[in-house]
Amino acid sequence: MSRASGYSLLPWDSDFFDRRIARIDSRHFGPATAEEIVREAREEFVECLYLLLDGDDRERIETAEEMNFIQVDTRITRERPLPENSKDEKWSDDIDLCKPGDVGNLRAIARESHRDSRFYHDPIFPRDRCDDLYETWIRNACGGDAEAVVIARKDDIAIGYVTCEIPEPGLGRLGLVAVAPDQGGLGYGGRMIDGALSWLSSHGCSRVQVVTQERNAPANRLYESRNFRPLSSQNSYHLWLSRGDNQ
Repeated sequence: MSRASGYSLLPWDSDFFDRRIARIDSRHFGPATAEEIVREAREEFVECLYLLLDGDDRERIETAEEMNFIQVDTRITRERPLPENSKDEKWSDDIDLCKPGDVGNLRAIARESHRDSRFYHDPIFPRDRCDDLYETWIRNACGGDAEAVVIARKDDIAIGYVTCEIPEPGLGRLGLVAVAPDQGGLGYGGRMIDGALSWLSSHGCSRVQVVTQERNAPANRLYESRNFRPLSSQNSYHLWLSRGDNQ
């Protein structure tokens, strides 16, 4: 729940990283409010503040830079339409839905597949804990946090995944996407995306969104090849107030 001061504590992130972490509501962030937000966060012993700003919001971006927020990511949201409800899921023979026996392989893939994310580009977060984050994320997705996890198999071994979410009726979302590093460039990513789109279409979605890092050129090329078009661009910032203070 957002505080009157313009930020909200993030219990999951705080517990996971063993740091007191909060997210600023960008609607309350600007030249007249930024210093007060940071001051109140310090008084409540917040150690790290997250901030997400539209890429064309020059006034707020300049304020963040003046306050020593560090840009850790530029995230691109893409969207594409889907054909009207297809009742059949159509995918190639090496694409499947996750089964309990696949989770161990997927967890190992997750630990080394998301190095373009903002957490790895913030030197204060321990690298091994970032590995743990994505391992936990895919484990939870397979355990029910995602509506579906579409995977690629090779010799009956899971070698990649796409998590599927339906945040609202008619809208699908691709979450985590990864292929084992030694299986890259063989077309598994594209076939998994096609399988995920088919699954979402068969479950009532008429459009699909995906978010990826601007720096992740292979992922952006993949989504462009599947007719995802840019919808918005946002900059992610972190500000450390203690245990690695950058002011």
